[in-house]
Amino acid sequence: MKSKGANIIIRNATKTDLPELLDIQKAAFMRYTDWLLPEQIPPLNEALDDVRRDFQNKHILVAEVKGRFAGSVRYMIKAGVCILEKLSVVPELQGSAIGRALVTEVEKQASNKAHKIYLETGLLADNLLRFYTKLGYSGEAVLRKHYGGFDWIVFSKFIENKEVSDDNQTSGI
Repeated sequence: MKSKGANIIIRNATKTDLPELLDIQKAAFMRYTDWLLPEQIPPLNEALDDVRRDFQNKHILVAEVKGRFAGSVRYMIKAGVCILEKLSVVPELQGSAIGRALVTEVEKQASNKAHKIYLETGLLADNLLRFYTKLGYSGEAVLRKHYGGFDWIVFSKFIENKEVSDDNQTSGI
Protein backbone atom coordinates (compact mmCIF):
# COMPACT_ATOMS: atom_id res chain seq x y z
CA MET A 1 0.00 0.00 0.00
CA LYS A 2 1.70 3.20 -1.13
CA SER A 3 0.19 6.64 -1.32
CA LYS A 4 0.25 8.40 -4.71
CA GLY A 5 2.78 11.15 -5.22
CA ALA A 6 4.45 10.85 -1.84
CA ASN A 7 6.86 8.60 -0.03
CA ILE A 8 4.17 7.55 2.41
CA ILE A 9 3.87 3.84 3.05
CA ILE A 10 0.67 2.66 4.72
CA ARG A 11 0.71 -0.79 6.30
CA ASN A 12 -1.02 -2.86 8.95
CA ALA A 13 0.37 -2.32 12.44
CA THR A 14 2.32 -5.07 14.15
CA LYS A 15 2.52 -5.76 17.88
CA THR A 16 5.98 -4.23 17.99
CA ASP A 17 4.55 -0.93 16.64
CA LEU A 18 2.17 -0.42 19.55
CA PRO A 19 4.46 1.41 22.05
CA GLU A 20 5.63 3.88 19.37
CA LEU A 21 2.07 4.25 18.08
CA LEU A 22 0.95 5.27 21.57
CA ASP A 23 3.85 7.72 21.97
CA ILE A 24 3.05 9.41 18.66
CA GLN A 25 -0.66 9.51 19.48
CA LYS A 26 0.06 11.28 22.76
CA ALA A 27 2.44 13.73 21.08
CA ALA A 28 -0.13 14.46 18.35
CA PHE A 29 -2.97 15.12 20.78
CA MET A 30 -0.90 17.27 23.19
CA ARG A 31 -1.56 20.28 20.93
CA TYR A 32 -5.10 20.43 22.34
CA THR A 33 -3.92 20.95 25.93
CA ASP A 34 -3.73 24.69 25.27
CA TRP A 35 -7.46 24.90 25.98
CA LEU A 36 -8.30 21.50 27.55
CA LEU A 37 -6.90 19.50 30.41
CA PRO A 38 -5.12 16.27 29.42
CA GLU A 39 -7.73 14.24 31.31
CA GLN A 40 -10.41 15.71 28.99
CA ILE A 41 -8.70 14.28 25.89
CA PRO A 42 -9.36 10.51 25.64
CA PRO A 43 -6.35 9.69 23.38
CA LEU A 44 -4.01 11.18 26.00
CA ASN A 45 -5.39 8.84 28.66
CA GLU A 46 -4.84 5.57 26.87
CA ALA A 47 -2.42 3.01 28.23
CA LEU A 48 -0.47 0.44 26.26
CA ASP A 49 -2.92 -2.25 27.40
CA ASP A 50 -5.76 -0.26 25.77
CA VAL A 51 -3.86 -0.16 22.48
CA ARG A 52 -3.14 -3.90 22.74
CA ARG A 53 -6.88 -4.56 23.16
CA ASP A 54 -7.61 -2.46 20.10
CA PHE A 55 -4.94 -4.39 18.21
CA GLN A 56 -6.92 -7.57 18.92
CA ASN A 57 -10.34 -6.10 18.05
CA LYS A 58 -9.80 -3.36 15.45
CA HIS A 59 -7.81 -2.62 12.35
CA ILE A 60 -4.78 -0.42 12.96
CA LEU A 61 -2.89 1.17 10.09
CA VAL A 62 0.53 2.77 10.35
CA ALA A 63 2.09 5.38 8.05
CA GLU A 64 5.83 5.46 7.44
CA VAL A 65 7.85 8.16 5.70
CA LYS A 66 11.43 7.34 4.73
CA GLY A 67 11.33 4.28 6.99
CA ARG A 68 10.22 6.37 9.97
CA PHE A 69 6.94 5.89 11.84
CA ALA A 70 4.81 8.94 10.94
CA GLY A 71 1.25 8.23 12.06
CA SER A 72 -1.57 5.78 12.61
CA VAL A 73 -5.32 5.33 12.58
CA ARG A 74 -7.70 2.72 13.97
CA TYR A 75 -11.00 1.55 12.60
CA MET A 76 -13.64 -1.11 12.99
CA ILE A 77 -16.70 -2.00 10.99
CA LYS A 78 -20.04 -2.45 12.70
CA ALA A 79 -23.27 -3.16 10.78
CA GLY A 80 -21.93 -1.60 7.58
CA VAL A 81 -20.50 1.49 9.26
CA CYS A 82 -16.75 2.03 9.49
CA ILE A 83 -15.88 3.76 12.75
CA LEU A 84 -12.65 5.73 12.38
CA GLU A 85 -10.71 6.52 15.56
CA LYS A 86 -7.55 8.12 16.86
CA LEU A 87 -6.02 9.45 13.66
CA SER A 88 -2.55 10.56 14.79
CA VAL A 89 0.33 12.13 12.89
CA VAL A 90 3.75 13.05 14.27
CA PRO A 91 3.45 16.77 15.15
CA GLU A 92 6.30 17.96 12.91
CA LEU A 93 4.81 16.04 9.94
CA GLN A 94 1.25 17.30 10.31
CA GLY A 95 0.07 18.99 7.12
CA SER A 96 2.20 16.78 4.86
CA ALA A 97 -0.61 14.49 3.54
CA ILE A 98 0.00 11.66 6.03
CA GLY A 99 -3.42 12.00 7.68
CA ARG A 100 -5.06 12.18 4.26
CA ALA A 101 -3.21 9.02 3.15
CA LEU A 102 -4.31 7.15 6.28
CA VAL A 103 -7.97 8.17 5.94
CA THR A 104 -7.95 7.37 2.20
CA GLU A 105 -6.58 3.91 2.93
CA VAL A 106 -9.28 3.29 5.56
CA GLU A 107 -11.91 4.32 3.00
CA LYS A 108 -10.39 1.96 0.44
CA GLN A 109 -10.18 -0.99 2.83
CA ALA A 110 -13.66 -0.40 4.23
CA SER A 111 -15.34 0.05 0.85
CA ASN A 112 -16.08 -3.68 0.47
CA LYS A 113 -17.65 -3.98 3.93
CA ALA A 114 -19.12 -0.59 4.78
CA HIS A 115 -21.32 2.05 3.18
CA LYS A 116 -20.38 4.86 5.55
CA ILE A 117 -17.45 6.18 7.56
CA TYR A 118 -18.26 7.66 10.98
CA LEU A 119 -15.99 9.58 13.33
CA GLU A 120 -16.14 11.95 16.29
CA THR A 121 -13.78 14.80 16.93
CA GLY A 122 -13.56 17.74 19.30
CA LEU A 123 -15.56 20.75 18.19
CA LEU A 124 -12.77 23.07 19.36
CA ALA A 125 -10.26 21.50 16.95
CA ASP A 126 -10.63 23.88 14.00
CA ASN A 127 -7.79 22.16 12.15
CA LEU A 128 -9.63 18.83 12.27
CA LEU A 129 -12.95 20.37 11.24
CA ARG A 130 -11.25 21.80 8.12
CA PHE A 131 -9.33 18.57 7.49
CA TYR A 132 -12.37 16.27 7.51
CA THR A 133 -14.50 18.75 5.55
CA LYS A 134 -11.82 18.90 2.80
CA LEU A 135 -11.94 15.09 2.64
CA GLY A 136 -15.68 15.17 1.96
CA TYR A 137 -16.99 14.49 5.46
CA SER A 138 -20.15 16.23 6.66
CA GLY A 139 -21.14 17.18 10.18
CA GLU A 140 -24.12 15.16 11.39
CA ALA A 141 -24.53 16.14 15.02
CA VAL A 142 -22.97 18.04 17.87
CA LEU A 143 -22.51 16.06 21.07
CA ARG A 144 -22.80 18.66 23.85
CA LYS A 145 -20.59 18.22 26.90
CA HIS A 146 -19.47 14.81 25.67
CA TYR A 147 -16.05 13.19 26.22
CA GLY A 148 -14.12 15.11 28.84
CA GLY A 149 -17.11 17.40 29.32
CA PHE A 150 -16.58 19.39 26.12
CA ASP A 151 -18.44 19.51 22.81
CA TRP A 152 -17.70 17.01 20.05
CA ILE A 153 -18.94 16.78 16.48
CA VAL A 154 -19.94 13.67 14.55
CA PHE A 155 -18.70 13.55 10.96
CA SER A 156 -19.65 11.00 8.32
CA LYS A 157 -19.09 10.24 4.69
CA PHE A 158 -20.83 7.74 2.46
CA ILE A 159 -18.43 5.54 0.54
CA GLU A 160 -18.97 3.42 -2.52
CA ASN A 161 -19.54 -0.16 -1.47
CA LYS A 162 -17.97 -2.17 -4.28
CA GLU A 163 -19.69 -5.43 -3.34
CA VAL A 164 -23.10 -3.79 -3.24
CA SER A 165 -22.42 -1.89 -6.47
CA ASP A 166 -21.29 -5.05 -8.25
CA ASP A 167 -24.29 -7.02 -6.93
CA ASN A 168 -26.69 -4.32 -8.03
CA GLN A 169 -25.23 -4.26 -11.53
CA THR A 170 -25.46 -8.03 -11.93
CA SER A 171 -28.99 -8.29 -10.62
CA GLY A 172 -30.22 -5.50 -12.88
CA ILE A 173 -31.23 -3.20 -10.00
